[in-house]
Amino acid sequence: MRSRVRGLDAARGLALVGMVVAHLDTRIDFDPGVAASWRHVGDGRAAVLFVVVAGFALALTTGGTRPHEGERMADDRLAIFVRAAVLAALGAALTALGTPVAVILASYAVYFVVALPFLRAPVPVLLGAGTVLAVGGPVIIAWLVERVPELAESPVGDLFVAMPYPAIQWTGFLLVGLALGRLQPSDTTLYAIAAVGLGVGIILHQLMLDVLQRLMSEPGARDGLVLNLLRSDHRSQNPIEAASVLAISVAVLALLLALTPQLNGLLYPLESAGRMALTLYVGHIVAYWIAIETDPVLEAGSGALAGWTLVVALVLASLWFLRFSRGPLEWALHRIVQATLGPRHGVSAAGP
Repeated sequence: MRSRVRGLDAARGLALVGMVVAHLDTRIDFDPGVAASWRHVGDGRAAVLFVVVAGFALALTTGGTRPHEGERMADDRLAIFVRAAVLAALGAALTALGTPVAVILASYAVYFVVALPFLRAPVPVLLGAGTVLAVGGPVIIAWLVERVPELAESPVGDLFVAMPYPAIQWTGFLLVGLALGRLQPSDTTLYAIAAVGLGVGIILHQLMLDVLQRLMSEPGARDGLVLNLLRSDHRSQNPIEAASVLAISVAVLALLLALTPQLNGLLYPLESAGRMALTLYVGHIVAYWIAIETDPVLEAGSGALAGWTLVVALVLASLWFLRFSRGPLEWALHRIVQATLGPRHGVSAAGP
């Protein structure tokens, strides 16, 4: 179990690194032929990896390959709901700071709540429902908004249908991670998943670029719900790109689950960052806000700002776990959940 958690921490840490770069660096669209753009390869993909990892962690905290039953599962659901409430409050506070960052925490909280009925679902159901929502979500959302425009005008409806993190679609990424956590495959299977996922993801990304180029070169082409979505190069709004990002995220998670225990601590800084991802996520946005208040020019972001933020985050996390077992906000969240449940039910550190 612990080796799996180490790989999970490394994957979460990698996702955090990608999100920090996306938030704080000057935006450049990723182009494999442009060396300067390679640091943006995680832009839009890191958040998906973060949610897939959360789904895997959710599986571990609710029984792994054998989901908890009865009172234990009821306690699990309550713990998840309490975590979600705290994350939603943190997300609202961070959004109120007014930085350019599209804060994911409130949406992230909704994914957990929506996933509650699926905690004892069979793996095929999780994979099927997760894939349909993740890939078909943009079509479902566009169809709903077209027919019920009021959805996007209410605060709750906005969490389900508004970009960049609509719950109708992004809960699918969480469910796929939950399915993987229920399986807990062997290392050989993980390497196979990584190879297939990377291959499929790269092929689908190239297909998306080809389709986008063709559609853009035919401005007279007939409009339609799906065609309009395929014209988008947004990481999740385009169904083909959503499938690509999902495949790559699953591959990266599988690879790190298999490799991290074999690397003799080489990924310790990344694992440490993953163990206190909530603290570092909140911290980097607060630091960004302070930087903007100090010098408004920094609102545009820069490579230096992202780079130094990551250095501080990785060093701080690495040193922190020489003395403590949880990050500051992770500890506070754990205590809140414990206080809600009482002493009869322990709460795993691997939780979302």
